[in-house]
Amino acid sequence: MRFSHHLREAVKSQIQSMAQSMAEWDVHPRIDAVEQAAIRSHLGCFEHTTRLESQVFSAVDGSGDFPMLAYADSFVYLAIAQAVRYEAIGNKLREVGPEPAPVFDVCWLPEHEQRRKVQLDEAFARLAGDSLEAVVAQSDYRQLKGHYTGREPTVAEAIADLIRPHASDAGNLGIQLRSCAELGAARRLIADAQPGEIVLLDGTLSLPFVQRAKGSLFHEHLKRSCCVMARERGVMLAWISKSHGLPGIGLIEQIAKDRGLIDHWFLRLPTPSDTWQLSVLDGRNIPPQGAVSYLWRTHRGMPVFRVDLDAAWWIERILSPEDDRQTLARESTLFSTLDFAGHDIRTKAYPYPLKAAHDRASLKDTERLALRKQVIAAAVASGMKASAFVDPSELTGHA
Repeated sequence: MRFSHHLREAVKSQIQSMAQSMAEWDVHPRIDAVEQAAIRSHLGCFEHTTRLESQVFSAVDGSGDFPMLAYADSFVYLAIAQAVRYEAIGNKLREVGPEPAPVFDVCWLPEHEQRRKVQLDEAFARLAGDSLEAVVAQSDYRQLKGHYTGREPTVAEAIADLIRPHASDAGNLGIQLRSCAELGAARRLIADAQPGEIVLLDGTLSLPFVQRAKGSLFHEHLKRSCCVMARERGVMLAWISKSHGLPGIGLIEQIAKDRGLIDHWFLRLPTPSDTWQLSVLDGRNIPPQGAVSYLWRTHRGMPVFRVDLDAAWWIERILSPEDDRQTLARESTLFSTLDFAGHDIRTKAYPYPLKAAHDRASLKDTERLALRKQVIAAAVASGMKASAFVDPSELTGHA
């Protein structure tokens, strides 16, 4: 029977063993009394904000079809990202028009080594809205890599060392192309933004390869390029993740409750150079290199979000080296402003612009099918046979 696995004793035994391991790990004490005191002293609170004037919030999200089609040893990938822009007017968010044009790219990748690299680099450039050389030169990623590895690569070396997956590596290509689409849309937003605008992205400011001497992902350079451009234009970038990725969060929440903070609180996570540390961060790149990370609780019943900010921007705009109270006041203002973005009637305690960007970027099955048919029709018009194109999931009965 299709659903008979759950009845097998071996399956039930394995699930029970796994659950026991999870429970043992979950109750393992990771936050001692000293750390609990440090958390208590570093927790901050912010005002519940239901009215705001003239603050502009932008957001970006992306999706795609990875791959949308296959033929012979080649694959066709689709990446799309949509940006939205809203302005705070009293107790509402009003969309600011015209809506930015979506970033849309259809990429053909053969397995031929040299041609694949050329095709992929051209797709990266189209998604970024600029050449690879321009993005890598503008970004401060190479400086960060030099700081952690002891040697800063040149622009040419960084481009030569980019990790370019095989055409059939759909998982890795999906992450790279979707990330480049989102960051390319963000880069275009920033270029058109006014000082003080807040640009929101879904995810984290992580840089997976920055501590390695060789290799990098193009979207790492593009991510840091967005950070540099945002600082130059007086724009704030915030990556918001619905998953904080930390154990022991229940104890942190309890410490906040003991201070009377059921919701509307934040906690900046320490960096290695801070005077206080958290053992739950051991073995995790949190905060990521070049970033400052917060835990952010909006409302009761909502998960604790993680917010990543560019560390250089944070030092310029938030940190007051001589006055911790001033730093805390600026942080409170920041999170009060972000809080307003989650009070639209169309969402619940989560920034509505991010939800709007997600909804508009998401592809429906009918749209995927229509786009696949368009690609095939264009290929046939160019002299190819329609029978050469395959949707692997349909062919194997997995669609």
